[in-house]
Amino acid sequence: MKFAVVLTAIAAVAAKASAASCFSQKLGYPCCNGNIVVYTDSDGKWGVENGQWCGMPNGQAATSCWANALNYPCCKTTTEVVLTDNDGKWGIENNEWCGINSSSSSGNNNNNNQQQQQPQEPTYSFGYALKNTPVPSSGCGKNLSLPKTGSFEFKWGNNKRTVRIDIPDNYDKSKPYRLVFGMHCMGGWAGGVQQEGYYGLKPLDTGKTTIFVAPEGNGQQLPWGEADYYMFDELLAKLKGDLCIDESRVFSTGFSYGSMFSNGLSWNHQKVLRGVAVYETAERNIWLPKHTGEPIGWMGVLGFDDGLCTPEMGRHARDIILEHNSENGAAVKERAEEATPGGPHKCYDYKTVDQRFPVRWCTQSGGHLWDHKDPGQYQSWVPQATWEFINKF
Repeated sequence: MKFAVVLTAIAAVAAKASAASCFSQKLGYPCCNGNIVVYTDSDGKWGVENGQWCGMPNGQAATSCWANALNYPCCKTTTEVVLTDNDGKWGIENNEWCGINSSSSSGNNNNNNQQQQQPQEPTYSFGYALKNTPVPSSGCGKNLSLPKTGSFEFKWGNNKRTVRIDIPDNYDKSKPYRLVFGMHCMGGWAGGVQQEGYYGLKPLDTGKTTIFVAPEGNGQQLPWGEADYYMFDELLAKLKGDLCIDESRVFSTGFSYGSMFSNGLSWNHQKVLRGVAVYETAERNIWLPKHTGEPIGWMGVLGFDDGLCTPEMGRHARDIILEHNSENGAAVKERAEEATPGGPHKCYDYKTVDQRFPVRWCTQSGGHLWDHKDPGQYQSWVPQATWEFINKF
């Protein structure tokens, strides 16, 4: 009898799901047939079916345990496992079968030996799936050798640079952390980036998930040149070797000349950088690498009144990325919605790019500055827009 009810319930759920659409399809994941939520993020509610992540169909309500999808209740008090089958662990309450959540089950020793099925991520010839499992660096497991907050001297070749750093105060050497670089502008310095909270991002890291670093430029009038691309490689290698870094979530940010350097890194460092956020950037520099043709996550902020890194330069930098982040460069023809001059900012997320390599374009009236503010506001919207972008991955 139980088996027949289960088959009927599964068929009904499958029929309903086949006509549904869900947010996860555009991210490369299927829609769920069931309605058991195991994870929720800014994209939506996620389940796991057949060892793979799936998204809840639009409007489909979540239930408190897997048994609801089979027309059985969840166990409210008992944790004693009476039966285990392919669906899960069953208990009995009020002379009726009920489902036991794996986190609360106890009893049969045989059941304790069963491992919960883990989702299998899609694999690609280049890049990662969105929300991929962290990729730990070789520094995981090592005792901390760098200051948690402050600076250290970094030697590479015959050169030496001061690097500002902030590590979460509850740093766990076994947990891979996101890594965010902050590149300073012409006339700026790494200490200034640190004092401003790495372009306002550090105060938003309430979950203490991120390590922030700001290397000093080369000390010349133009602070980032060809040699600094090699400096970046060696500094990144040191950080990965000394700290527990999530190698799949390394980002670079910057303003003005620092944004031009970060933008240049997005041309030939796609294998080690997940994305960049560039404030008042340009498609030119004193030196630029050859573009590899590979995609990367990219966010740009443009002030309509910038006379240094002009709107034309910023849009050209964006279009170069769009060309490589979409099939046959189709996204270049997509018209982004921009802010109304004199009004509040507008951030536009491109629809025709590969969703694993999102492109966000934020605009507002304003000059050559990174911390744009909406009319009548005292706090910049740029950090929050950037933090939301970084957390897409």
